[in-house]
Amino acid sequence: MNHDVSEIKEGNTSLLVPSSALSEIVPPKNPAFFNPNAKWNRDISMLVYKVYTSSSKNKTLADSICGVGARGLRAAVEVPQIESIYFNDLNPIAIEFAKESAKLNQVQDKCIFKTNDVCKFLNFEEREIRRFDIVDLDPFGSPSPYIDCVLRSVSNGGLISITATDTAVLCGVYPSVCYRKYYGFPMRSEYSNEIGVRLLVSFIALNATRFDLSVVPYFCHSNLHYLRVYLKIIFSSSLANTVSSKIGFIKHCKECKSRRIEKIREQNLVCDLCGAKCVMAGPLWIDSLFDSDFVNSMLNELKNTENGTSPRNDHNRLLKMMQICSSELPIPAYFETDSIASSAKKSSISLEKVISTLASNGFQSSKTIMNEKGFKTNASPKEIIELLYK
Repeated sequence: MNHDVSEIKEGNTSLLVPSSALSEIVPPKNPAFFNPNAKWNRDISMLVYKVYTSSSKNKTLADSICGVGARGLRAAVEVPQIESIYFNDLNPIAIEFAKESAKLNQVQDKCIFKTNDVCKFLNFEEREIRRFDIVDLDPFGSPSPYIDCVLRSVSNGGLISITATDTAVLCGVYPSVCYRKYYGFPMRSEYSNEIGVRLLVSFIALNATRFDLSVVPYFCHSNLHYLRVYLKIIFSSSLANTVSSKIGFIKHCKECKSRRIEKIREQNLVCDLCGAKCVMAGPLWIDSLFDSDFVNSMLNELKNTENGTSPRNDHNRLLKMMQICSSELPIPAYFETDSIASSAKKSSISLEKVISTLASNGFQSSKTIMNEKGFKTNASPKEIIELLYK
């Protein structure tokens, strides 16, 4: 290749990447795109794929916008149950990087490379494999234009992993754009990232119902400017009919910070607790964002590979995340310690003390993976403040 190339190690995989991607603050798209800051997201992907494929072999994966192929290559090396990985990118230079990295890792025999538009690649009927077991979509910006293509290309019981990087849209900065792209209204609050994730899941779930498909969120998370969801797809018109029961609205009071689930977007946006005017986010996913069995399996996978070859810090970070997730309450909106302190006009209290205080007074409480200072509880904002600052 006639480009300045660097070799790096990510997980157990060697990657050839443009040197400019490692030296510039914003990774350039030319000659090919690679984001070193997305390593954490790829670490999580490998854990999800390992657990998803643990019960069967000969799985297929489509890395539909692969860039230099980092995610697909790591899957080829680190998830042996995946037999075939299809790489696709419109940039032929990116595909050349991926091909050379495949040779470097000696996995070229299980890698198939394409240079095509996303939807043409996913829906191309002349290939031997008509549907994929895992479909990954990691676009620049919004994934909404490609969701139909992803849903048409995944197998029954298959897994889709979707990234959204238009977090300003999903987290409330541009509400009209969010409604146009995701058919839902966002909200600017301390838990905007969770609102964004729930809007994304709702959008995918509602689109899936048109094809008689149902979704089961296995795992979802937020990191930096990434929102990422992992959803199991089930071919079932009867299950698709139940999706409406999992879609609703979050009514949020700007004054007292209370929040509650509503099934319809009420015209009367008055807080039930303090009488102030509320704002409404949705329609969005109000059911659980995590499958408890799947999360426990990820946790067990990490515990069983504690002496593995992945860097210790990365392993411990994943382990901590899954431990928090395994006990996270299925409440669709978290509080933040700093926000509570601001409402009380007091200094912030440690997260551990907040949770223990709530628990000792009979309330449910847990940490959340959505925010390192966030907590979920069935206590009202007034009850939280009274207990913490009495």
